[in-house]
Amino acid sequence: MSRQIIPLRPKGAEQSALARTDVAAVALLAGGQATSLQAARAEVILADLRLRRDEMTALLSDLRSRETSRLPHIDVANANLIVAIVQGVVQIDLFIAQARGLIERTEQPGTLPLGESGQALKGA
Repeated sequence: MSRQIIPLRPKGAEQSALARTDVAAVALLAGGQATSLQAARAEVILADLRLRRDEMTALLSDLRSRETSRLPHIDVANANLIVAIVQGVVQIDLFIAQARGLIERTEQPGTLPLGESGQALKGA
């Protein structure tokens, strides 16, 4: 179990993404499914990214399976959605790769905690 302090969140912050991540990470850590809070957080983030990717892939499949509507503005909108979803999936794949790298770094002995190493998951 980690000796790291788990910060308490103020009332009303229970629904924040950070709070949900921390709650799930603490559950992984307490259940012995992670070696540190940092590793548990990375695992939770990775699972969420995979879920979002699966949702977007299902939506993409649905859009691609639709026949043309014979209404140009609808077909253009669908084509634009397909492009945006593909770009989103690519971005999620990049985030997944970063999360995997973070997990690999946290599993190495002597690794500095996330805040001390200057490494983090980077946004778009």
